[in-house]
Amino acid sequence: MEHPLCQSCGFVLLEENKGTNRDQSINGEYCIHCFQNGEITDSSLSIHTMEVRLNDMAKIHNELSMEEAQHIIHLLPSLKRWKMDFI
Repeated sequence: MEHPLCQSCGFVLLEENKGTNRDQSINGEYCIHCFQNGEITDSSLSIHTMEVRLNDMAKIHNELSMEEAQHIIHLLPSLKRWKMDFI
């Protein structure tokens, strides 16, 4: 079974890392790092900055491989937060 992805950062959503809605219920679309209390945690974040963060995580912190980072970066435009339906 495939796990859903955070619709902002593209990381796998697990029960322990899901964000919260305003009523503190669990949000099934975003992780805790991207969505808390019913709001995006960094509303000024651009898709480009997210790409840089993912690359930095792969290069500096070894939290994911460069291949994983590139895979997620490729997925970003299809995620709910970054999808541009008006184009």
